[in-house]
Amino acid sequence: MVTKTATQALVFGFLSAFFWGTHSVIVRYLTNDLSGLTIACLRLYVAALALLVIMRVYRYPIRIPIRDKYFLITVAATVANYLFFHVGLEHTTASNAMVLENTAPFFVLVFLVLFFKQRIRPIEYLASIIAVFGVFFTVSDDFQMGGESLSGDIMELGAGLTWAVFMMASSKALASTQGTLERVCFLFGVFLVSAVIMTPFLFMYPPRGATFADAGFLVLLGVFPTAIAYYLWYEAAARVSTVSAALFFTLTVVFTFLNAWFFLGEGIDAKMLIGACLIVVGVILSKIKSDDRFDAEAPS
Repeated sequence: MVTKTATQALVFGFLSAFFWGTHSVIVRYLTNDLSGLTIACLRLYVAALALLVIMRVYRYPIRIPIRDKYFLITVAATVANYLFFHVGLEHTTASNAMVLENTAPFFVLVFLVLFFKQRIRPIEYLASIIAVFGVFFTVSDDFQMGGESLSGDIMELGAGLTWAVFMMASSKALASTQGTLERVCFLFGVFLVSAVIMTPFLFMYPPRGATFADAGFLVLLGVFPTAIAYYLWYEAAARVSTVSAALFFTLTVVFTFLNAWFFLGEGIDAKMLIGACLIVVGVILSKIKSDDRFDAEAPS
């Protein structure tokens, strides 16, 4: 059975994936005028500002846990992930980027078993295999490795690896949080510190060719697929195991195609539908017979 807590996590996870499902399309549009590194830095500043507004409205004190090891790992993983993803997307196809970044659940399993000596339930192994296979099956016709896009493919694989580190460090940090605003504050710190670290790229690649449309899309990118999507994922991750939280990200593939169909009029074929069903099955399967938000995790 799926518990009430798991159901809440599924709702938050699906919503976060919906917003994440828009970011590849927006980034690809922006790369026509801006460097991927410029986009990465600016979206982080916009996201930090959006979360700051929320904390000011609720008069929540700003605390950046700069000495917390999981916070520092999360920041490092965020910076590395944004570098790999945004630069890689300039050198490979959206389909390749989608598949390779969604290898993150596989890396999560490897890290948990090898480095944390953690017990993973058999059903979570099965759920991960089904979901990742669903991702590949969905875009298999457009997926090509090697050739001119090899450097971009390697970067997107690095994005998957660093995203796995981000999710693991975040899940560990969230285990000690007491409420929503505390998680918002933690995420604000991650975005702000990551943006400051990446600021030199704004001087290396200044946004000289930016248009008013680009500015509007940058705001949308920073607010919805960044601030809101990450916050919703944090709410989901606070209620489930790290493996289940990682699998929520694979849902972005489903919503990427749905958003492309709804907003751009692109078609959806049978393979997309089958792949989408496999991903959803994998995500839901990971929460069956789960009563504790960290039921698959051993004490660290």
